Amino acid sequence: MFAVRALLIAAASASLTVCAAADPAPETKGRYTMTPVEGGFMRLDTESGAVSLCTRKAEVWSCEPVSDKSASNDDKVRLEAENKDLKDRIKALESTSPQTQAPGGVTKLPTEKEVDEALDYVERMYKKFRDRIQKLDPPPSTAPATPPAKPSEGGPGAL
Repeated sequence: MFAVRALLIAAASASLTVCAAADPAPETKGRYTMTPVEGGFMRLDTESGAVSLCTRKAEVWSCEPVSDKSASNDDKVRLEAENKDLKDRIKALESTSPQTQAPGGVTKLPTEKEVDEALDYVERMYKKFRDRIQKLDPPPSTAPATPPAKPSEGGPGAL
């Protein structure tokens, strides 16, 4: 009798160990992940992050969304106001800046006339700059250039 009792206790202990060792890790196939909890299952939508508690009521399974208490309502209101403010600032900046893109997001290239006007402007700037430099430089002398005098040997520059 003692041997039978010991055998039953050992068998029960082994079955409890196997059950406790079973990993209740959620199944990760598909869009939803289901995890057993007391009274039903927790369902995680792996695409949106939404969590629901699924329970059985009157022979029908239903899932109710679980509210997230970690983010307070004040944070949500503050973030929505900040988002609106940033969007308004972007619109204001876009309305004051020159358009570099045509409607539809295609870059607008300058016309031939605009390119010619830009090149004419650069040419006028170059000519004005060149004329100013010429006014600063004295005209070349027509007298023959005399070679610079060589220091005499034994003078102050000799070693």
